Amino acid sequence: MAKIYFDAATAGNPGESFGAVVIITEDNRFHYEQSLGTLDNHSAEWATLIYAMECAIKHQIDTAIIYTDSQLVEDSIERGRVKSEKFRPYFNQAIKLSQQFDLFFVNWIPRNKNKEANHHAKNALYKFTKSNSKKH
Repeated sequence: MAKIYFDAATAGNPGESFGAVVIITEDNRFHYEQSLGTLDNHSAEWATLIYAMECAIKHQIDTAIIYTDSQLVEDSIERGRVKSEKFRPYFNQAIKLSQQFDLFFVNWIPRNKNKEANHHAKNALYKFTKSNSKKH
């Protein structure tokens, strides 16, 4: 079963956001980063969950444990609903994508157990803000 870690980094709330995904299979380790545009921190976490699922599907992963340090995302998936309508489109998309997996779990982990994904998300955001500050 693949282990997938994801995290988002946001400069401001809302602000420019990046997501990172780390996929660990028996044979490989992959990492991906994606610009998410301007989002609040919770929306960035949701968008990165979707991105993580899409990355896994591209690798034909059909059983996965997805780890997040976002309790909001984990609680929503676990309960099968969102409290805020703002996150419903992300939730609905995650549920739709989950149908492409034979087995799919989302588990909360403390931030210090999500260091690799956190590092990649923050690094991508740093590179973006550094390159944009040179343009001004």
